[in-house]
Amino acid sequence: MSHPIKLTGEVEMALNGLNGYAQCFFGAGCELGPIFESKLLVVEDYCRNLGRQSSLILFSMFRQFALNLRKPSDNPSKLVGEAFNEEQVLSELEGSAHFQTLRDSSSLRVQLAFVFWNEADMIDLLKILETYPLQDQFAARLHNRLAFTGLAAFAMCHRKDCASYKALGEKCMSHFKFLSKNGSVNARPVYLFLKSMKSPSRDAFSKAIEACAEGKFVNLEAMVNERYAAFLREENDEAASNDCITEAYFLYQDWGAHAKALQLSKDHSFLKKLKRKKERSVFSSSHKTANSTVSTGSDDATSKKKMTFSFNSTLKQRKLV
Repeated sequence: MSHPIKLTGEVEMALNGLNGYAQCFFGAGCELGPIFESKLLVVEDYCRNLGRQSSLILFSMFRQFALNLRKPSDNPSKLVGEAFNEEQVLSELEGSAHFQTLRDSSSLRVQLAFVFWNEADMIDLLKILETYPLQDQFAARLHNRLAFTGLAAFAMCHRKDCASYKALGEKCMSHFKFLSKNGSVNARPVYLFLKSMKSPSRDAFSKAIEACAEGKFVNLEAMVNERYAAFLREENDEAASNDCITEAYFLYQDWGAHAKALQLSKDHSFLKKLKRKKERSVFSSSHKTANSTVSTGSDDATSKKKMTFSFNSTLKQRKLV
């Protein structure tokens, strides 16, 4: 019979490892879908059977986050649905449990608000997230929180009533700048994306897109293309803007964020008429110009099957540091 203290330690290690797995999965931009959601359901049952309520809340939250990206909903930047109800859960918590849960839910929601471009929610969530320290014992969790806190901060600081968020964005960016200078391949695409949001230009966006494509961060590449399209529209370059929106549209589909792709198709009717000539593999690379996208790499069924079922090897290659 296992010693109770040893068993408790093993459970904590397992749950922390699963938390890190999910955070890396989201940060690496791995493909969302029923297979990943089924894994989360298994973990939820594991937590429920062990009476680990705080972990059950966390993994239910993760599953709702994935569902919001994949399935259409009335307000995709709210964590409410079949897996999780943020308002209800928070109302039942107090003290440190409330503090930590609010941090985790707000970190996920600010990403949703940025992806679905809900400015009101971005502002509300930045008010919450700026109260939390910019440190964390879990590197992957900190990576995701600072990445989207910074992106939302730079997105909103151009508004007169949100100018103060520029300083918050710069603090987040300094984290990724430091990691980039020290060789983190995961930090460089985020750093260049943050730079493009802070000081938008054709050159800044192009460098960010290239870094995201090179690193196979399909989620970030989709977002940068969409933001670049908005920038180009403001410069009255409609043709180039449409090219970027088209690229973003298919990249969101590659990521599994079909609810976001649907939003784009509703906002840009020309997308509904498009058919992709060749689906891009997660193992391929792309080099985008204003008028064309060139893809290289393997698209065979074996590669797709490997990506679907070999999550561990993918995450190992993209370990967030």
